[in-house]
Amino acid sequence: MRTGVLAVGAGLMLTVSVSTAPAASSLTDKRVQACVERPGGGCKAGTVVEFWYRPGASWRGVDFVYASRSPVSTRAAYYARWTYRAPGKAVKVGGGWKRAAVVDGRFAEAHWGQGARHKGPTVPAGTVVCTHYKGSPHSACVTLR
Repeated sequence: MRTGVLAVGAGLMLTVSVSTAPAASSLTDKRVQACVERPGGGCKAGTVVEFWYRPGASWRGVDFVYASRSPVSTRAAYYARWTYRAPGKAVKVGGGWKRAAVVDGRFAEAHWGQGARHKGPTVPAGTVVCTHYKGSPHSACVTLR
C-alpha cells in the first residue's frame, strides 16, 4: 500500500492511499506449435497453443487452441476438436467437435478461446495438447512446458 499527500489548493490537503494488486506482468505468456508435415512441404495437420503461467508454477493456463488441416475440398465439411493428457492421466476432451472454416480452398481451420486473456482452463505442466480432425489419421500435438 502506498500513501501520498496531494495539495489541492486553497490550503486543502488530501491524503491518498493506493492499494496495488499483484502485477499481471508476473505471468509468462508462451506460444507453441506443431506440424505433421506432408511430402512436398506444408502441414497435413497443425496446431498452435497459447498458454500462460507464473514462473516456477506447476500449472499452465490454456488461452487459445488453433487447429489446421490441408489439403481440403471446398465442398466438404470439416470438424475438429482438441484433447489433452496430463502426465500420468487419461486423455480428456478440451473442446468438442467444432466445424472448421475452409480458407481460400487451401486449408481448414478451427480455434477455441482468445489469446492473452488468461481465462482458460488450467492444467499441470507437462500436459500434452493435441488437435484432431474427424476422419483424419493425423493429430498434431504440443507439450506445455
